[in-house]
Amino acid sequence: MRTLLIILCCFGFIFAKANDNVRKVRVPSEITLGDMKLKISDACRRNIQKDVDALTKSPKFMEIKADRARIYFPIIEKIFKEEGVPEDFKFLALQESALISDAVSSANAVGFWQFKDFTGREVGLRIDRSVDERLNIVASTHGAAKYFKRHNFYFDNWVYTILAHMTGRGGAGKYVSKSNFGKKRMTLDGKTHWYVVRFLAHKIAYEGITAGPNTEGLRLVEYKKGKGKSLSSIAKDTKVNEVELKKYNKWLKANKVPGEKVYSVMLPVRGKAPKIKEDKPNKEKTDDEGAEDGLISVKIYPKIDEDLNVSGTIYIKINGIPSILAKKGDGINVLAKKANLTPEQFVKYNDLKMSSMIKEGEIYYMKPKRSRGKIYFYTVQPNETLWDVSQKFGIKLVKLAKLNRMATIDEIKPGRVLWLRKKRPANMPIEYRELPKMPVDEVIPVKVEPKPVEEEIVPEEEVQEILPEEEVIETPSKNHEPTEVISELDEPITITSHLVLKGETLYGISKATGVSVEDLIEWNNLYDTSIKVGQNLVIHGSVEENLEAPKTSEVSFHVVEPGDTMYGISKKYGLEIEELLKLNQKENFNLDVGERLRVK
Repeated sequence: MRTLLIILCCFGFIFAKANDNVRKVRVPSEITLGDMKLKISDACRRNIQKDVDALTKSPKFMEIKADRARIYFPIIEKIFKEEGVPEDFKFLALQESALISDAVSSANAVGFWQFKDFTGREVGLRIDRSVDERLNIVASTHGAAKYFKRHNFYFDNWVYTILAHMTGRGGAGKYVSKSNFGKKRMTLDGKTHWYVVRFLAHKIAYEGITAGPNTEGLRLVEYKKGKGKSLSSIAKDTKVNEVELKKYNKWLKANKVPGEKVYSVMLPVRGKAPKIKEDKPNKEKTDDEGAEDGLISVKIYPKIDEDLNVSGTIYIKINGIPSILAKKGDGINVLAKKANLTPEQFVKYNDLKMSSMIKEGEIYYMKPKRSRGKIYFYTVQPNETLWDVSQKFGIKLVKLAKLNRMATIDEIKPGRVLWLRKKRPANMPIEYRELPKMPVDEVIPVKVEPKPVEEEIVPEEEVQEILPEEEVIETPSKNHEPTEVISELDEPITITSHLVLKGETLYGISKATGVSVEDLIEWNNLYDTSIKVGQNLVIHGSVEENLEAPKTSEVSFHVVEPGDTMYGISKKYGLEIEELLKLNQKENFNLDVGERLRVK
């Protein structure tokens, strides 16, 4: 009996010691999420506590996840700070995927933030047989930030934004209350959705143990010089372990990093970060080779400086098109004569009017510009217009506008990423990048040409014969009066109402009209993709011919600028606020920079 008591006491002591290792975490009655103060009712606290207890039950498993977070959280925190998303949202990645890059759910959601393929593409991620950016911590976190901000713009409530990550904005509609939109204080009760409860449990359980270094001293360094390189060559160049490099870059399915944009390769580093060798441009590259990686070795967009001999006329080839550099005192007639063109041809080739002023140091074209550029993307610099970019890359102004789904008269903001070679997909949102503090030269294909041999002006009819079909230019009028080319993008945008027919879906209507499902939901104040037969849907912009009986009316738009308010816009256009809200089917005064508001 005595022996039995001793054994039982020993077991009790061991059990007590094991129990001491379990981290006891208590759910508080109040918690902060972003700019919101959340009061947690007793019923909700009990629900959260159950999840916290489950998460902390196994100290070993918990430490594995926390150690993984010490590798990835610094990257996520930096991106969220740049994007303006609450840092606490990093715990959602821990909840969704346990920060396992190639995690796949039963619903076929993939990666750190568990995006399905169509949602991933919607937030700008590349997903195909070569690349799956859902598995890239940098790209996917930027995508997640866009997704969060889009939902929070609608709800103005970070709790509802968390919920919408799982259900979508439409799915969240049945669980949210409009009275809480915009609230900075909110009470969570026993009916709070389980997904929000689980998120708060992860935040509370892991908040105090994810700081500091990884136990193996490992951290990830972002490497952006991988265009066209294999992971093997990157490992060799940076002196990192190739096996580990592949482990942390499962997003790359092909043998080489693609070259159409900059991809973030994650270098697993212990101790001091390796020195990254700068890629030196090859001066012998051809225009076409330079177009592959977006780099050309020549000094870029020509300026009048000591590098150029301005004593004579300077001829330059951009995008394969001969052009001429304007000097001080040059006008349209002078440049047209130097280019062996009529003034009317000259203004047409350069998207000008006869009354346009010639800019000293600007490039002007001697032949029609092309319909696309040699590189894929360009980030707009301060004070640049769409015309400036069209001249810089030798792309027709109308074509450049079409590639970016905008009008030729639209303003473009610094940092906007313009598509130069392909048309921006309708479901891909406009992207902005942070500009460097100091101005830098842009890298575009440039080839300085010797002065051409004098030749006669080629009649417009002959020009048409040698140009590709898309480059054909209309012959100027015989009296040589200035003509202005106006594309359909310069026409007033139309509002169309589409009557939903039997068998139609929101997805099908979006495909037929060339607009995204998200826009259709936004314009029509829908909670989800459900539509009814006989319902009238508002569609902004032109539609395909296969839609029946659209009713259109010309409207004008105001593009929201930083600092704009609903009150200020209403006064600017002589409208009552109620009228402006009704025109745009809005229920609140929230505005998004870049948003188009109907003002007529």
